[in-house]
Amino acid sequence: MFPSLRSLDTMPNNLPRDLTSFIGRRAELTQVDDPLRRARLLTLTGAGGSGKTRLALQAAADAIDRYTDGVWLIELARLEDATLLPAAVIGTLGLREVPGRTPLGTLVEHLRTRNTLLVVDNCEHLLAACAELADALLRACPSLTILTTSRAPLGVPGEITWRVPSMSLPAEPQREPIEALRQSDAVALFIDRALQVRPNFRITAANAPVIAQICHDLDDIPLAIELAAARVRMMAPEQICRALSDRFHLLTGGARTVMPRQQTLEASIDWSHELLSDGE
Repeated sequence: MFPSLRSLDTMPNNLPRDLTSFIGRRAELTQVDDPLRRARLLTLTGAGGSGKTRLALQAAADAIDRYTDGVWLIELARLEDATLLPAAVIGTLGLREVPGRTPLGTLVEHLRTRNTLLVVDNCEHLLAACAELADALLRACPSLTILTTSRAPLGVPGEITWRVPSMSLPAEPQREPIEALRQSDAVALFIDRALQVRPNFRITAANAPVIAQICHDLDDIPLAIELAAARVRMMAPEQICRALSDRFHLLTGGARTVMPRQQTLEASIDWSHELLSDGE
């Protein structure tokens, strides 16, 4: 399912080498690959923390052999000025703006004949600009495919949207044997991230139902599970489960190198709230 390092090393791309393992999502990867083969614009949507970016990056890595001219990640999380979007794409592709030619013209000239996949991440705060750029590039560049992540669809003709679901967990986790719980994506993610902060952490018959309950109470949202697992450094799973009544206070402490809205659950929700209009 996952690409060999050789593919990532030999095919043109700027996909990051993740420092944490990609857990589960095998069914989702298969489901995403089909529309990615059929559509020229696929948007992965979902709530904050649902894992859109990681799923998109893994899907792109799995498909890298299909794009002979490369797979390129365009990260928009830190871009606030919509007018700079074409220039940001130009910079990522390593191009130079040509005097007398618009940034869009430069992109079209470069991508017109290339079999390329652009992965445009975090479009939600620049929806109109992303939609205009995607529409213009797709019309002018017949071999181009665009995979975007956004909390809302772009609204471009021909766009296929695919909503990223929560991670898998048995319907009645309290009644499942430990091996069934261990094999569910949500519990597997919790265990993996807990081992990063506490290498001697073990899932047992006693704490397995508690871990499953934590994941269930967090709606199996990957970001929330990762933040909860990080508390294993100081708290037992039973303590974490009880403390979830004040989850905004508990679920903090994400990696300092990620965007602020990914460091706490409250910040992630605040980001979504700020994107709404007054009426919404």
